[in-house]
Amino acid sequence: MSDIFQEVDEAVAQDRLSNIWGRFKYVIFGAIAALILGVGGWEFYSWQKDKAQDVAAEAFYEAQIALDSNDYVAAEALFREIHESDSPFAEMAGHYLALTQFVGMGDRNQAFEVLKSTGRDDDVFSQAALIKAAYLKADDLEMAALEELLAPIRDNLDSPYLYLADEILAAKAFQTGDLDEARRRYNRIAGALEASDVTKNRATQAVAVLDAMKEIQGTAQ
Repeated sequence: MSDIFQEVDEAVAQDRLSNIWGRFKYVIFGAIAALILGVGGWEFYSWQKDKAQDVAAEAFYEAQIALDSNDYVAAEALFREIHESDSPFAEMAGHYLALTQFVGMGDRNQAFEVLKSTGRDDDVFSQAALIKAAYLKADDLEMAALEELLAPIRDNLDSPYLYLADEILAAKAFQTGDLDEARRRYNRIAGALEASDVTKNRATQAVAVLDAMKEIQGTAQ
């Protein structure tokens, strides 16, 4: 009896499998095809991406060759094209474009604008661009404008350029004659554990100069 039941169960199971296969075979075929196409599509996408990166790298290298050859007109055009594209080298090209414009073509204002546009994101390259922009125009900008330019760095306590930004603002305070503000900023840098030794040494020397100036002014009075 058990053998008969087993045969019936097997027959029912086979019949069910046959019905299921008949109903869903195209779905299963479709799923398998989609999987194959998906893997193939991903491999094709990866190949295309690698190829695009190779092309972008070649374009960047060509621009560097022009810059190294002092062909500033060609370098400016090539770096600008990369900077304004979706190339993975676009942000780095902004730095080189500004360098070409400032050093090679003597255009400080245009270099400043390029660096500002390069500094729109929160990554290290963007923050470095803002620091460079601040160095370029620190003498020309008012303190408020300089603080606004450097705000993305000063608001990011993890930024590797935090104390360089403070140093630029301290120097600006010194330039405008606000010696107390300059001393306050330099003292903060000199005592910061996270600041580099080089930056802290410069700040310490600046504080010493400010103290000497204050002493001279007191003696003169």
